[in-house]
Amino acid sequence: MPAPPVATPDAERLAKPVNTRVALIFLFLGNIVIGSGVLAPAAMINAMTADLKVSTVAIGALIGWGAVVLCIGAPAFGFFTNRIDRRTLLAASLLLYAAGHAASVFAPDYATLMITRLVMISGAAIFTPQAASAVALMVPEERRASAVAFVFMGWAVATAVVIPFMSILGEALNWRTIYAAIAIAALLSAIGVIVLMPARLYANRMSLGAWGDVITRPAILILLAATGLQIAGQFTLYPYLAAELRRASHADSSGVALALGLSGAAGLMGSILAARLVSSAGPARMHLICLSAMATGLIGWSIFSATLPFALGSVFVWGLGFGAGISMQQARLISVAPTLASASVALNTSVLYLGQASGSAIGGDLITRNMQGLMSVTGVAFILAAITASWWANRRFGA
Repeated sequence: MPAPPVATPDAERLAKPVNTRVALIFLFLGNIVIGSGVLAPAAMINAMTADLKVSTVAIGALIGWGAVVLCIGAPAFGFFTNRIDRRTLLAASLLLYAAGHAASVFAPDYATLMITRLVMISGAAIFTPQAASAVALMVPEERRASAVAFVFMGWAVATAVVIPFMSILGEALNWRTIYAAIAIAALLSAIGVIVLMPARLYANRMSLGAWGDVITRPAILILLAATGLQIAGQFTLYPYLAAELRRASHADSSGVALALGLSGAAGLMGSILAARLVSSAGPARMHLICLSAMATGLIGWSIFSATLPFALGSVFVWGLGFGAGISMQQARLISVAPTLASASVALNTSVLYLGQASGSAIGGDLITRNMQGLMSVTGVAFILAAITASWWANRRFGA
């Protein structure tokens, strides 16, 4: 069987769809589905603990252990799938995601749900980084940063619209119904990718030597460190936000949904602004702005979490940098080494999920020790470290 063609400029031209915008829209929609599935346990943590008769820490572990699989899977799939047509790969990842969520609907207990999630979450490990690498093949360099920001905005929409809606429906109906809806959405997204994405779209072949080049470039390593620190800071509190709102400020289900909605709306707003301003301000500066917003919001939470209106305001400020920060990092990595984008973005996704796993584990440990008041303080410490790494990457290497 002949090897697929290398993504040369001629191949890229032939691979471009008639309407690039339509292809980008379906990558955007796919990220909405992926983000919704990854964050679903955080939205329905109260409903899932009651139905499965487990602790909030156990539900947080669905995110944490899933993140471990994603951490390993993102670069591994990036290496072993770079000879597969992007349309086929992205559609297959969404089909796996759909099947996993459909199977989860019938999970009789927590252990079965965990095993099913660890299998199906591989679809997320493939989709998000390889969607970004597909953008690098479809969009000219001068438009690449804004296109990556647009595609990754799907995560912001998931947090702004889908996650709060899940929180409300999880209380009114049950979490299994929500999982069934995610399965259907993933299936429809896969069909859209198959029908409307361009064929014969291949990433640059990545040899072991090329991967070695990625992990030995100081600029890339510092950017990856900034991503990991940022997400660890976020997820020290985020998976447990609904439970902490009830504990600290005695919020009811509508208050929890409002907080998640404000966080998501702020994330969407921040992503839209970042996508519009990145061409003039540059992704490095925009990333620092996002990190500053997150640190400010978490500081506000540490001071005002016991008073619901002020807690909601802190969550809003925190959310402004949530989604946009990651898209800025993806744009920076692609800019540093466009020919290595398939690997560097996959590693960025891997580090992102490592940060999720680490932050979730740290937050869960603090809850177990009855030290919930330190969750936001710990998160701020991580984000301040991320600000330092992000600034140094730009100052020292122009990344």
